[in-house]
Amino acid sequence: MMNNYKSPLIKRLNSLFAARDVTPNRVAMLGGMRQSSLSDILIGRTKEPRLDTLQSIARGLGISLTELLDFPPYNQRPDGSSKKEEESRWEKLGNALTADEKERVRKILSDDI
Repeated sequence: MMNNYKSPLIKRLNSLFAARDVTPNRVAMLGGMRQSSLSDILIGRTKEPRLDTLQSIARGLGISLTELLDFPPYNQRPDGSSKKEEESRWEKLGNALTADEKERVRKILSDDI
């Protein structure tokens, strides 16, 4: 019986396969993993794949593990924000500071605390 479970990871993988015009079987082969392992993820049988499995998938897609997992909820911090949102907040803060204030912040951050 086929499981209709669609985790964010399954959606992400299917999106990457389509964007790269590659089949899951080809990704498994290029990543050096069993096709059945990838199939188990895609049908929802394996809901929490091991790190080495994810690395194999990334290798098969020709991307880094970081790029593979760069989507919600995997790229979010405990407060729900993403790295991009945090960078945006820091940029806004930086724009609001005077040159002297920026220099003081640089000194504080460069000191070993």
